[in-house]
Amino acid sequence: MKRTLIALAVTAAVAAPMVAQAAPKVYGKLNLSVEQYEKNYEDVTKLDEEYSRLQSNASRFGVKGEDELTATLSAVYMIEWQVDGDTAGTTDLKGRNRYLGIKSQDLGTVKLGAYDTYLKLAQDKADLFNDLFGDMEYVIAGENRVNNVVGYESPKLLDALQVNVMLQTQDNNNTVAAPHQNGVSSSIAYNNEDMGLYVALAMDNNIYGKTALSGTRESDSLRLVATYKIGDLFLSGIYGVSEASTTAPGVPGFEETGMTFAAGYKIGDQTIKVSYGVAEADENTAAIQERTLLNVGVDHNFTSKTKAYAFYTMREEDKLAANGDSDDAAIAVGLEHNF
Repeated sequence: MKRTLIALAVTAAVAAPMVAQAAPKVYGKLNLSVEQYEKNYEDVTKLDEEYSRLQSNASRFGVKGEDELTATLSAVYMIEWQVDGDTAGTTDLKGRNRYLGIKSQDLGTVKLGAYDTYLKLAQDKADLFNDLFGDMEYVIAGENRVNNVVGYESPKLLDALQVNVMLQTQDNNNTVAAPHQNGVSSSIAYNNEDMGLYVALAMDNNIYGKTALSGTRESDSLRLVATYKIGDLFLSGIYGVSEASTTAPGVPGFEETGMTFAAGYKIGDQTIKVSYGVAEADENTAAIQERTLLNVGVDHNFTSKTKAYAFYTMREEDKLAANGDSDDAAIAVGLEHNF
């Protein structure tokens, strides 16, 4: 008996570090589509475009993991790169999310690094054409991944509620010509899986990044997201408002309002989906006055990791300048595989 106990103790002592230090997980996906693209200009001095193309749609790979530190604490990490799946270049790696943090089962997670703002993450699964030509970023401001951030993510409260806060330090892209302030991105999300209901409210303050109509700038943004799943039907809606964080006296902040609506219906291995979005400038002097986005598509799921898909996307842009309007469209078939 004593020998058996000693053997068990030695085995446990050897195995304990192996349990605490879990192997990192390599993951990723390849998403490629063949598209027929065309663009039409109202300006007769510009030539319309029409051609076929092969697109890599945010294909990526990364490493992530969680290592136990104590009974209630663990270290979490992620390093991710985007890769151009349609070229054989050797310099096509682009940085995506990466962070290092400490996770507490009781108090939540603190992360340091560069990753998606909590306003962007608040969309959850609402964008049915995410990463494709019809991505909602065409009409919704705030789809940003930012550098130099410290983030906090609360544990699930009441099994459904989560609060997230991110601070972007002032050294991010700070120059004399364009001094930046400390940025904040935050969200509160309610996710009741039993009801099929997800609702989130998110806000950016002084976050430097993309807008839908006003290019790249330091913005204050607000976003409301709601999704609902009942049976095989999925519905989603997003409403967002964004304006410049600081402007000179008498200079408009070029506030913009965007919204999208989407629906998906699953029939066997197929999911039929459609979405519509619009962005409008509140000032009549903005260079881009309005954008609209229409998507229609179908997914065929071979497995939970592999799907084929087809879509048609039409985008229109209304500019203030005479003859500045344009529209473009794409019809495509594609394949996505996750690993």
